[in-house]
Amino acid sequence: MATKMKALIGFAKMKDDELVIVTKTIIGAMSSNAKYPNPTPDLPDLEAILDEFILKLAVARKRGSPEDTAVKNESREPLIVALQQLGYYVNGVAQGHLSTLLSSGFPTNSAVFANQVPLKVDNVRLSDGRQSRQVKLEFASQKIATIYEYRFRIRDDFENLWGDRFTTTSSRGNIIAPLEVGKFYEVQVRAVNTQGTGDWSDAASILVR
Repeated sequence: MATKMKALIGFAKMKDDELVIVTKTIIGAMSSNAKYPNPTPDLPDLEAILDEFILKLAVARKRGSPEDTAVKNESREPLIVALQQLGYYVNGVAQGHLSTLLSSGFPTNSAVFANQVPLKVDNVRLSDGRQSRQVKLEFASQKIATIYEYRFRIRDDFENLWGDRFTTTSSRGNIIAPLEVGKFYEVQVRAVNTQGTGDWSDAASILVR
């Protein structure tokens, strides 16, 4: 008997960063998605719950007190509940139709996507943006990735550690700005899904104009 495809709603065991990434992916995928006209809960409500969790997570990481950690953990619960409710809605609408499920951004039990950590991202390319101090980032996409992270730094400053991680759902047309004119920058990318995080790509570099 064939296994019925469904959106997976086991979010409780996810790490904090993974939970944030998956929720952002789902919100992005379901926003203006005609296949899901009446999401429950509403996406703005889910986004507000996510923002509250991100705020509590930042405080817990900065100060690290037991109280801050407890508050952060408590703020996880409404986010997980909201995601589970939305997952029930997605499964009710999709009725096992895989392409409809995948368009929601939810992880699924599809054998094609299950239990596979993304590979190292290849073919990272940098080019001049349309304006000064901009760089366009593109790279090879991966079907099993739900989101990508990238980071950058000035190449010639060996004491300059990698900066903050930024996220994108697209492998094309990503704009990094503002940057310093006349400096060489290098950028790395990695792919992420619900099974884990791939290795950082080889660094690509460019002279900012």
